[in-house]
Amino acid sequence: MSPRLRILLADDEAIVRSKVLLMLGDRFDIDQATTAASARQADMSQYDATFMDIVFPDGNGIDLCREIKARDPHSTVVITSSMESVDAWNQAFQAGADGYLEKRELLSLDPRKIELMVQSLVERNRLRRQAEETNRRQAELLSVLSHDVRAPFQALLGTIELLRKSDIPEAAAGNVEKLFHCAKDQLEFINALLELLRLESAGTSIRRSAVDLNLPVNQSLAGLQVLAQRKSIALEVDLEAKLPRVESDIGKILQVVNNLITNAIKFTPGGGRVTVRTRSSSRNGRPGAEISVEDTGIGIKPEERAKIFQRFHRGRERGTSGEKGTGLGLAICKEILQLHGGTIEVVDRSLPGTLIAAWFPQSEKEKAKDPSSESKRWAGQESRTHQYHGAGT
Repeated sequence: MSPRLRILLADDEAIVRSKVLLMLGDRFDIDQATTAASARQADMSQYDATFMDIVFPDGNGIDLCREIKARDPHSTVVITSSMESVDAWNQAFQAGADGYLEKRELLSLDPRKIELMVQSLVERNRLRRQAEETNRRQAELLSVLSHDVRAPFQALLGTIELLRKSDIPEAAAGNVEKLFHCAKDQLEFINALLELLRLESAGTSIRRSAVDLNLPVNQSLAGLQVLAQRKSIALEVDLEAKLPRVESDIGKILQVVNNLITNAIKFTPGGGRVTVRTRSSSRNGRPGAEISVEDTGIGIKPEERAKIFQRFHRGRERGTSGEKGTGLGLAICKEILQLHGGTIEVVDRSLPGTLIAAWFPQSEKEKAKDPSSESKRWAGQESRTHQYHGAGT
């Protein structure tokens, strides 16, 4: 059973206080304040909520509400007043009040409704306080990771790099190489964790502009050809020529595409194939564009599909050639898609391998220019298909 809420009833009218105590005394622990001065001196941290009258002989409840909210924005204040006017209602909420009850309502409403209203307001403010505290702690963690953890690793990598290039005994060279790769893996994990925490805490700005998804796809492919060639994997590309532009951050889209293609290469054995496609696509009647990455690799077990976008989930520890992962790449992709109002999913299919599709909504500006553009694109589909050949394919 939840503990009873503690309420401060601040009102200069004795008859009002008596009626409220009679109505709500068995539902709340109620203390009373009869003047503005006594309400101002009360320790508000001891109360879950305050019922605040507007007019006192020695002050104004609106000013008191503003003072309470200035000290603690998450305090719960319900203004109660005999003033039945829109102006009083407006002033109360401008001062930060969580609720407003005319006294005839306060004294005539079913006590259960008042109890539910107060509980709801208190819980809402509790959750807001909790969210802000979580964000504050996350900001502290970001600061520690950035300055106290990442910086030393960067310095360590620099020092090890100098050792690798120096004239050291052959027996030690192998150990230095292992040390370098271990430090590099840890720095990669730290950077990925920082990126995910920033995305989750809205600490990363999204620079939105109308983007053709084919542009970041081609940029990503140009940088990842060598990775595919090392494993003799064919990179096939099938890009729709006239995609609806999406309102997005091209740098973040590039990050998503890089993660998806890198994962596909990582979990596809030598001689396999990775296919990257772009298509016009709608979700729930909303036009947009989709990037899909398909591979002929080891696939994802059905029971793993719902988990792969969770942070730190590693259904497969290493790639087909022993490549390591941070367990954060797909979680980062999911956060980026959510920030853009898009979706990312593993597509069910009977073929071997994996198909992941990331969908972005169409730019509202472009949609406003030509509301019929979606039907035109579907009426005349064109695509560009080509292939990047990995070594030995």
